[in-house]
Amino acid sequence: MKLVTYQANGAMLIGAEHDGRIIHLNSFLSKEEQLPENMVSFLTQGQPAMLLAKKAIENYIQKKDTSLGIPTAQADLQSPILNPSKIMMGGRNYLRHLDELRKEGASRQEKIVTPPMPHIFSKYATAITGHQKPIIYPKIVKQLDLEGELTVIIGKRAYHVDEENAMDYVAGYTIMNDVSARCLQAQGLLLISKGFETFCPMGPYLVTKDEIPDPQNLSVKTYLNELEVCSAHTSEMLFSVKQFIASLSRMFPLEPGDVLSTGSPPGPGMYHNPPLLAKVGDVMRITIEGIGTLENPVVAATR
Repeated sequence: MKLVTYQANGAMLIGAEHDGRIIHLNSFLSKEEQLPENMVSFLTQGQPAMLLAKKAIENYIQKKDTSLGIPTAQADLQSPILNPSKIMMGGRNYLRHLDELRKEGASRQEKIVTPPMPHIFSKYATAITGHQKPIIYPKIVKQLDLEGELTVIIGKRAYHVDEENAMDYVAGYTIMNDVSARCLQAQGLLLISKGFETFCPMGPYLVTKDEIPDPQNLSVKTYLNELEVCSAHTSEMLFSVKQFIASLSRMFPLEPGDVLSTGSPPGPGMYHNPPLLAKVGDVMRITIEGIGTLENPVVAATR
């Protein structure tokens, strides 16, 4: 399934994409079967909620009336997850990206080591935005960059889980653009450089894990306007999705709806010669095999 959070008539709703249309799940379920209209609450209900969502889609298909859905292009899609308890950001997780960092760090005599375990930082939920929503270019930022990342959504509480069982705790996958202010990141201000409003676009869908048998077998492409900035494959990851979940769950419990972005592939704009950095009016676009395309225009800050 491709699950979505979308806004209609002033309300946030949970739906699914089917054949180019967005359907409201609860509109195709009985009063006794109603699901939460919040993705974190939906995921907290676990497999029963997933089965009801599938039933809603089947009921929609049986009606054979496409007017009951909204064309996907016309839907006001939000980030699939709006209020996660944690946004965990993987860093330095592609060996070719580590090579890029080493080249950059050489001029500053900075030693870039291969991490012995998943390298994690965080973003704030206030940075979350959705597909086709604008990315605001802050006035204090001089170097705006993009990073397209495969992102895991946790489906149930995971604490001290083994790597061999780690995938049992995955609800599905989405795309994140780890928007970054490189000028601030270069000053050591990692959290600030990645935490501005709208610097965490996600979407357009939460694709359930049954649709993606192997998250380590996906192509990832990042574009600035029509220019391909990055082309990579998730098989290149230093730490796999399983390893991330097992490692992190030994440090703190992972909860339903928690977001885990698995790190930037090689080729963010800053590491090109000359750098390919975003400006107002540009469009950032990320495509991940099996999930779709996340697209956001860049607009000037008004305050």
